[in-house]
Amino acid sequence: MTEDVDVMWDRMAQCICRSAREVLGISKGGEGSKSGAWWWNEELREKVKEKQRAYAALNICATEEEKQVREVVYKDAKKLAKKRLL
Repeated sequence: MTEDVDVMWDRMAQCICRSAREVLGISKGGEGSKSGAWWWNEELREKVKEKQRAYAALNICATEEEKQVREVVYKDAKKLAKKRLL
């Protein structure tokens, strides 16, 4: 009797997992460097890329004036990306 219950639970678990895979699909681990980035739409991905480009430009500034200007651009890009995420 106990074996019948165990077999039934195993079959039910397999059925649920198979159904979930068919409906939801399987996530391929390691895609994207951000945790949870798989669900981002194109608009948000572009905003995040803008933020990353602004940050990279900020890091290669030669003068203090240029750094201040690029810092403002980076902060704006960061705000837009965060706003889209919420």
